[in-house]
Parts: sequence; C-alpha cells; structure tokens
Amino acid sequence: MKKTIVAAAVAAVFAAPAMADVSISGQINAEISSLGGNGQNSAVNTDIAFSGSEDLGNGMKASFKIVRTSDTDGTSGADQGADMNLGLSGDFGSITLGKFEPYSISNISSFQNIDASEQGDIEDINGLDEATDGGIRYVSPSMNGLSVGVEGFRDGNETGTDDFSTTTFFAAYSANGLTVKAAQETQSAASEVKVTSIAASYKMGDFEFRVANIDNDNGSDADVTSTFVGAKYTMGANEIAVGSLNSDDTTVDGDTIVSLKHSLSKNTSVYVVADHSDSAASQTVIGMKHSF
Repeated sequence: MKKTIVAAAVAAVFAAPAMADVSISGQINAEISSLGGNGQNSAVNTDIAFSGSEDLGNGMKASFKIVRTSDTDGTSGADQGADMNLGLSGDFGSITLGKFEPYSISNISSFQNIDASEQGDIEDINGLDEATDGGIRYVSPSMNGLSVGVEGFRDGNETGTDDFSTTTFFAAYSANGLTVKAAQETQSAASEVKVTSIAASYKMGDFEFRVANIDNDNGSDADVTSTFVGAKYTMGANEIAVGSLNSDDTTVDGDTIVSLKHSLSKNTSVYVVADHSDSAASQTVIGMKHSF
C-alpha cells in the first residue's frame, strides 16, 4: 500500500508542469557629492527587479521582468526607465512585449557608464528617446556571435496616430573579448529625427577599453555628434576607471571622469568619483553600493 502511494506521488511530481523560476535582485546607492563650490548634495538611489521564467517545452521559454526605481534627490521621472514586460524565446530568437528601455540607451549609450557613481555619470544620450509607454522588440538568435533585431514603441507623445513613435534597427557582435553594438533610431516628430549610435568594448585580461559615438540628425543644420572614450583596470578588489566625453553640444562638451572603487565583498563596494566639466559645475562624489 505504501509503495503504491509513494509511486503515485512520484508520478504526480514528474507529470506536473514546470513551475516558473522567480528571482528578486537590485541595488541601493547612497552618495554625498560636492558641487564645485555650489554646496553639497546627498542622494539615495534604489532599484529592485522581479524576474522569472517558465520552460514551455520544445525549446521555448516564457519570461517576465518588473523593475522599479526610486531616487531621493528629487529627480523627476525617476520611474521612467522601469521595465514591465513579458518575453517569449526559442529557436526563432526572442520577443519582448511591454515597457522596456530603448535599445540605443540600454545597450549603446550605456557604454559611457564606466564609473561607479550614480550621480557622477557623464553619459550623453544626445537626442535618444528615453521613455516608453509600451512596445515590442525582436532579437534574432546569435549567429557566430552576431545578432540583429528591431523594436518599436510609443512614448505617449503621439497626436491621434496608432503608429510607433520610435522604431530602431540594431545589431550586436561579441567574440574573443570584443563587443560591438550599433543602432539607428528613427523618431516620428514634426520633422523626422534619426539618431545613429555605435559602441565597442574590448577586454584584455584586467583591462577594458570602451568607445561610443552618437550622431543626432534632427533634420536641421544643428546636427550633434558626441564621442566617448574610456578605460577600466581591475586590480584584485580595486577598480580604476577613466572616461572622456566630447560633443558638438556646448552644454556637455569637455567632460572627464575618474573613478576609484574598492569592493568590500561580492555585493558591497565603496567609491570616490571626480567629474570635471568644461561646461557645468564639476563635482566629487563619495558613495557606497550594495547589490542583492
């Protein structure tokens, strides 16, 4: 009798559908910054992500992601970049549906985020569309390190049209320490705006080198190009990073950043970042970060 019950229980377990795997992750940054003679500022940034996946069989998988962010420095639109989406992947590639950060920002301009600070960032998005009210993205399977994709989304600024406000075609290649990503983002506005971006990184032992270029063709004579060059070196628990940003836009021209970080553990680090700008107030940031 007992053997029959045990056998039935084992059969029920193996016959049950696969349960979705759910994980919680995130980070919290606490920083104090000196604003080049204009006083001090303090801020706490938190990000928390809920993600999960479910095996659908036949090589297919369903997934979801929810990300919320919060800042105490009074920054407006602190939740603009939050993700809330569902995904489906398989031999055909992957499809993401819902709210997500545009590819040109999350995968290309983000190469400029070489320092440890949240406030001391010199990233220049140069006209890229930041927010989405919802969209769809397709990414092909990797073909010897190369993948391509397309996305379209709405940003809430449409005037009586059902068309996507922004569409982007992109490609990525990664092999032997080299990563290259490129995209062309087209925005439907009063005059069509096209922003072409490309970024690359190369890792060689403890060194990492990065470059990024964003060209904003807004249909006028005021086209703007920004270029970033940076490097990072890791020595055990210590990390040194240097970055420089130059742009045709005088409001962001001549930014240089130096970052020193020390990891106290796998999840906790302390850092100091110096950001010098030719066009705005320079700042020095001292901070601590914990990831979970």
